[in-house]
Amino acid sequence: MACGTHPAASTASPQASTIVAGAPLATSISTAVGSWAIVPMGDLGQPLNTFWQLFFRPLGSSRWSDKAEGLAVATNGGLVMAAPDGKSAVVGVRSAANLNFSPILTTVNDGRSWSPGPPVSGLASEPDALAVDSQGQGLALTSGGTSGGGVLASSAGLLNWRPIATAKGLGSSPAGSTCGVVAITAVAFVGTRPVVGADCRHSGVVGIFTGPAGGWHMSTPTLPASLDRGSVAVLALRPTRTGLCALLGVSVGHGTALMVAWATGAGLTWTLSPVLAIGADQLMSVGPDGPLGLFVLLSASSASESVDVLSAPGSSWRLLPSPPARTATMVLGSAGTMDALVVDRTLFTDWQLAPGSDSWSKTQVINVPIQFGSSS
Repeated sequence: MACGTHPAASTASPQASTIVAGAPLATSISTAVGSWAIVPMGDLGQPLNTFWQLFFRPLGSSRWSDKAEGLAVATNGGLVMAAPDGKSAVVGVRSAANLNFSPILTTVNDGRSWSPGPPVSGLASEPDALAVDSQGQGLALTSGGTSGGGVLASSAGLLNWRPIATAKGLGSSPAGSTCGVVAITAVAFVGTRPVVGADCRHSGVVGIFTGPAGGWHMSTPTLPASLDRGSVAVLALRPTRTGLCALLGVSVGHGTALMVAWATGAGLTWTLSPVLAIGADQLMSVGPDGPLGLFVLLSASSASESVDVLSAPGSSWRLLPSPPARTATMVLGSAGTMDALVVDRTLFTDWQLAPGSDSWSKTQVINVPIQFGSSS
């Protein structure tokens, strides 16, 4: 579907429900050298005893290792990550407790050592709150306040962070008024061009903006008519080898529908996936399925979990066998395997699903030495 002039936005209708809840921080990232996973561990009912862990598995290996200790900073607030060149990784640590800023750390050796850069004001609680392009320029999405959150940009080397957008400012721009920006929810790069995703107040409008040179411009797919009266949230923005991939959440009556939108080319030509109706299920995690696809991990009211996978433009959603209880996120493994990463207080367990199989096999257990009470 080509991206042209967006139709005039309608105001939020009585049938449109509230903005879809955002995506949790638990996620995974696949790179040319291996896979990263971010999961919460400890006592998840107590923020000061929840410790976010960062795991890495080298390409071709079946073994995970915990890299959070190398960050040398409290991780109660959560972690966000970007992988700019397929080899290095950049981690942002969300502020919590006595930490009133967000450290930014980079590794070029799979987490064996970390180099700190200038910190930013508190990163937002969004899985795509940090982005770095191939030239080392960065984007950071900071949390709320009276401006509804803001985007900072940096020069190469993640130096000299400076503001380039706020939700309030973007919402008052000509492009943003079409959306009725509620909050900025994600940042990404297409090449070296900044892209931000937002929740829109106006029905049926997808809030994806490119800029900021010459001002922000809306670059957005057009939803099918069956969804044009719902409120739309951009839940994730992930770069692909051909452009950009966005996960959209659309309110539909009292439930939610998910769609994936792929953008290619300099003009961001959009292709939409089939609709995945999830009703009242909660989104627990989103991450990559190969170079173009996404998985979504859902939790039903019965506490059971399900995994839906969308591999590429033109494909349909595929439901995997139900993963083990307490699955925090998923990782695409070698030879088409899928891993379910399960957390239970201090235990991290990797369960693997072989292609064509309908049962999960336990492959690794790590007992993480969590110091409860250390953040009080």
